[in-house]
Amino acid sequence: MEISLTSADIDSALPRVAAGLRKYQWLQSRISSLPDFHQDAEFRRRFNGFYRVRNGTAWQDVYFGLMSQASGWTFATVLEKLFETTKRIEASFTSKLVASLDPSQPVIDSFVLQNLGLKLPYVGSSDRIVRVCAVYEQVQCKTSNFLKTDAGDELVQKFGERYPNVKISSMKMLDLVLWQTRA
Repeated sequence: MEISLTSADIDSALPRVAAGLRKYQWLQSRISSLPDFHQDAEFRRRFNGFYRVRNGTAWQDVYFGLMSQASGWTFATVLEKLFETTKRIEASFTSKLVASLDPSQPVIDSFVLQNLGLKLPYVGSSDRIVRVCAVYEQVQCKTSNFLKTDAGDELVQKFGERYPNVKISSMKMLDLVLWQTRA
């Protein structure tokens, strides 16, 4: 299933993007301006709120520690490193870490997966890490392909018109709109 956003879907989602966009911009400004952003308590609190991190302090220490090292790492590398330390396969949080450091990368969350007609493999699945990486590659492909379409151009144009002073990647524009578009 490909992304299917109509003009009406985009028009409906854009006003609802504002609050999340402000939060996202604040997080990105910290990442780019503070060398030790991952240790900043306010950054952690706001990141946890924006991305709905509910895992405990020990998990968060591992996660934000990885974030401090992960610049340039692939999704697969972060997923494996997080698994090595926590013994948990965290597809969504891995994608959020990767996309925070490289805004041209997509985020996996339930709304994106729903809009793309994709599902993550079950917890007990064999080769789960490999299968999660395959789903992420599909998300990358489908979101990138969508942004090359007329509808993708329309989304980016309308986003820029609605939020003219905002400088974010087209991938994040799509992510924010998809998050507001319940399939």
